[in-house]
Amino acid sequence: MIVTVVLLALAAACSLFEQNVEVLQTFELRIDQPADAAVQFSVQKDVHTNTEQVQKYANDIDAFVIRKISYKVKDFAGSEAPFVSGTIEFAPSGSNDFTMLSGITGSNLKEMAEQEQESTIVLPDKTVEEKLTELLRMGSPVTFRLNAVTDNNPVAATLVVNIDALMTVEM
Repeated sequence: MIVTVVLLALAAACSLFEQNVEVLQTFELRIDQPADAAVQFSVQKDVHTNTEQVQKYANDIDAFVIRKISYKVKDFAGSEAPFVSGTIEFAPSGSNDFTMLSGITGSNLKEMAEQEQESTIVLPDKTVEEKLTELLRMGSPVTFRLNAVTDNNPVAATLVVNIDALMTVEM
């Protein structure tokens, strides 16, 4: 009987009952630059990161890790060789405190769309990763922004960004 009580107490004190839950977030940044538009542009999107998984386990999250961030180009239309360079940034919604998520250098949007090429975003440092992770973990609304320049207008395309995260929750 004493052994049973001790084992139950240990089970209650330890995180023996954990579950890994995938948290997938997808959003789109739409580029629409007519022929007579400036080559420099900025587009942004408010993303509600309070997914069903985050809501369900909000009080039981032990760990939250971003496994991969990537983007693809779809719905391309425009000039023959539109290269885009710039930065993808994020900030808490309602804030102008943007942090650079990734740089984009010389991306050929037409080629990426035709080849359905996925590009992985490598986070610049641990501080950026921690800041984005905390916003996602809290389910906070986040504004993502693309500040870029194109070398050839017109260009229209959608940048589809995927964030693949994993949270560990205590059951």
